[in-house]
Amino acid sequence: MNYRGEITNKIIEAFEAGVTPWQCPFEASSFPINYKTKQEYHGINTLCLWLTAYMKGYTSNYWLGFAQTKSLKAHIRKGEKATSVAVCMMKKDEESDGEKAITPVFKTESVFNLDQIEGLEFNTENQSITSFEGIETLLNSVSPIIRHKGERAYFSLSADFINMPLKSKFKDNEGYYSTLFHELIHWTGYKSRLNRIDKPDTVLDEKQKNRAFEELVAEIGASFLCAEFGIKPNINNTSSYVASWLKELKNNKNYIFKACKSANSAIAYLKSLVSNPKTQT
Repeated sequence: MNYRGEITNKIIEAFEAGVTPWQCPFEASSFPINYKTKQEYHGINTLCLWLTAYMKGYTSNYWLGFAQTKSLKAHIRKGEKATSVAVCMMKKDEESDGEKAITPVFKTESVFNLDQIEGLEFNTENQSITSFEGIETLLNSVSPIIRHKGERAYFSLSADFINMPLKSKFKDNEGYYSTLFHELIHWTGYKSRLNRIDKPDTVLDEKQKNRAFEELVAEIGASFLCAEFGIKPNINNTSSYVASWLKELKNNKNYIFKACKSANSAIAYLKSLVSNPKTQT
């Protein structure tokens, strides 16, 4: 089975077991990290490694490849199985006019959680980087219209604003911000921004599919933003869209990859506004 099929089947298995596939299994949410390079894994690799850690009961958020493990004079315990991650390589292709075009090519690599490795002394505690000041900096740079009214959190596509209950309605700041992140991802899909959300004249069946897909993008994107700021997302697995997601996942092995790509694009757009606020339209 190819990599896309393997990941999709893992996501389906998680849903059918009542597990939210994009939930970080640790108290302080953070991206998975390569122990040797200290680089974070992003996109579909985040979901894959979070989900593997949850289902296998790993206590570490750090991972290593076989060669990296050997270079650190450690070894993988006998019988341990690797987890595949996607790696993007840039390939140069010769074109007819003699110019070389650079295209991305994906391959898979095998990694192991530090819980599977012996001969390393490491701290299994995952670092908490919670910074509500950093979140406020993001919100001030992005400057969405946020109204605090009522009991529902939602993004109004017709009026282009985010509605949130008052902070006092939430158990803690983490709950408030993780909910706001979900709506903020929806906000990026507005027509004058990334133009991702379905159009008004879309036929009903396609509109429902697009709405379910957009909800998936917002769920994943919010989890990634929570990892960015080290907070535990407010996630439940009672979404009315789960049945629709399962149907699409079983029919389309590219579905979860497309959703992750859209979530990454939303976050990249938000970050671009932080670094250059004038880019917002």
